[in-house]
Amino acid sequence: MSNQRMGLLTLGAFIIIIAIVIVAYAAGQLTWQEIVPLIVALYGCWLVIESGVRWKNPSKYARSAFSVFGWGILLAAIGFGLDLNLRGVDLLYTIAVILLLLGILAIVTALKTTSKKPNP
Repeated sequence: MSNQRMGLLTLGAFIIIIAIVIVAYAAGQLTWQEIVPLIVALYGCWLVIESGVRWKNPSKYARSAFSVFGWGILLAAIGFGLDLNLRGVDLLYTIAVILLLLGILAIVTALKTTSKKPNP
């Protein structure tokens, strides 16, 4: 898929995410403080889905699927963590989960780069 089509697809998903959050706020399911963290979290979930599309159809000059997946997981963790913090969960749990995900991504990246065999 070309970068222009992927950008348009991502823009459409972002507009849908904003519409979902507005409907949830209008229905009384969210407070106004939870709007931005939920948009960030849902956009992170979209990036995880987009990484699957990029994995199947890689582009030469675009970000790799692994990079998009990593950013998606990180954004989802930050967004959902902040939302849980607004609902009364301790902030230290959010920080611990984000640090745990960063550590896991660093280990997976290190293993991914060392698993490639050099050409003699």
